[in-house]
Amino acid sequence: MNRSRTRQAIPIIWALVCCLAAAASSVSAQQPQAGQFRVLEDTSSVQEILLRDGTKILGRVVALDQEGLSFRTLGGIDVQFERRDVERIRVVRGERRGNEFWPRDPSDSRLFLGPTARVVEHGHGYVGVYELFFPSFGVGAGGIAMISGGMSLLPGLTLEEQLFFLSGKVQVFDTEYVQGATGVFWTKPGTSEESAGLVFGTVTAGKSTAAFTAGIAFPFTSHDGFAEDPLIFLGGEARVSRRLKFIAETWTAPAESETVFALGLRILAERLTVEVAGAGSSEEGPIIPVVNFSVAW
Repeated sequence: MNRSRTRQAIPIIWALVCCLAAAASSVSAQQPQAGQFRVLEDTSSVQEILLRDGTKILGRVVALDQEGLSFRTLGGIDVQFERRDVERIRVVRGERRGNEFWPRDPSDSRLFLGPTARVVEHGHGYVGVYELFFPSFGVGAGGIAMISGGMSLLPGLTLEEQLFFLSGKVQVFDTEYVQGATGVFWTKPGTSEESAGLVFGTVTAGKSTAAFTAGIAFPFTSHDGFAEDPLIFLGGEARVSRRLKFIAETWTAPAESETVFALGLRILAERLTVEVAGAGSSEEGPIIPVVNFSVAW
């Protein structure tokens, strides 16, 4: 494929990524779920009811019959609805803050780059674009694993010269406040016979509003095998409002004095997350802007 054809193909791929994101969000928002009309045994769970007029209310179903249901809001007010007026009821994950509910961060399976020990929920996933030129995807499997991947769309390069990457992660334990996971990240530059990657392990401790992640990664290449020295990555996240989370991340090779870091924020808007940060090195060098966004379903 010549360069002119590649330049023509890149906008098409971009359009497909955007269409997939929109379709995923639309399907998730509009398709009714089987068995959604039910009273949950766990009274701490939070449900979202969507009425046919577009109104959304958070709380939980406390009673139902063939004609309607009783819904208790987070403020403790019981409201009666007829079934025909209800478009959808779904369980939402997150944390209650008084009478306010902070939904779970749909991108909490990672920091800016490094993995946390959390995984995407079974049957859910995301599509996104990192640094404007790296479209990617991720899907959850069984509630304990996920797979993600993507490619680069760097201007001026043919499709054969672009970078392709794939990652898998398995959660090995999951308690209320601590999770642990292990996985592998693999990348291959275009048609090159060489490939490289990381085998990693990570632990995340804390709640959805504030957590710390520590991990170790072992780099490898298909030609030379594993490197002698591992990489250590550390990260922290603090949610300061329903829509805003601060994130810090560092990567260090113990044998080297240099540390790579990223510091910025994640903006949460329903199923869309937008990240704006600065990345740099402890050695002299420029601060590189980081701009990512993703849509979850």
